[in-house]
Amino acid sequence: MEALASGTGKLQDGWLKPVMSIIPTILNGETRMDKMPLLALIFQSIPESVIILALGLTLMGIELKWQRIIPAAVLSSLCSYFVRELPIPYGVHTLIGIVVIAVLVIMFFKTPVPVAISVAMIGIVTLITVEILIWPVIILLTGKTMPQIWHSQTLRILLAIPELILLALITFWCIRKKVTLRSPGIYNQTKDREQD
Repeated sequence: MEALASGTGKLQDGWLKPVMSIIPTILNGETRMDKMPLLALIFQSIPESVIILALGLTLMGIELKWQRIIPAAVLSSLCSYFVRELPIPYGVHTLIGIVVIAVLVIMFFKTPVPVAISVAMIGIVTLITVEILIWPVIILLTGKTMPQIWHSQTLRILLAIPELILLALITFWCIRKKVTLRSPGIYNQTKDREQD
C-alpha cells in the first residue's frame, strides 16, 4: 500500500496519507489514547454527545426531551473524558462509549435494552461515518496530521466544527421529516415504560 513504508508500518507521503492518518491504531502503530483537553470536552465532546443522542432517539421513535438529553450527554462526555485517561488501546473507548450511552438511555428514557443499544449504535455509527468522510478532507486542506490536530487544543476544537455542523444538519433533517427506524412493538414497549 502506497501510504505505508514497507516493513515499518509508518506513513509515507501519498494521497492515502490523510485517509490513513485518521485510523491511527493499526496503520501507524499508534495504540495509545489521546488525552481530551477540558475545553474540548466543553466545546466539542458535549455538543457532539447531545447531537448523536438526539439522532439516535429520533431514529428509534423516542420523544426528544432536552431536559433529559442534555444531562445524559454531559455524563456521556464526562465518561469519555475519564476513559481516555485510562491506559487502554485506541478504539476500546468506542466500545465503552456504546455501553455508557445505552445505560444512560435506559436511565433517562426508561427504554428496553434493545432500544437503548440501538440508540447508542445509531449515534456512534453515524459519528464514525461522518468522521471518515470529513476528516480526510480537513487533513488535505490544512496539511496537518491527526496527532498534530489532537495535540493542539485550538485546532482540535475549531476543526471539529464542520463535523458538528454536518451531524446537526442530519439530526435536524431526521427530526423535521420524522424519520424513524422503530417497529411499532418496540415503540409501544418504550411508551409503556415511560408511563410507569
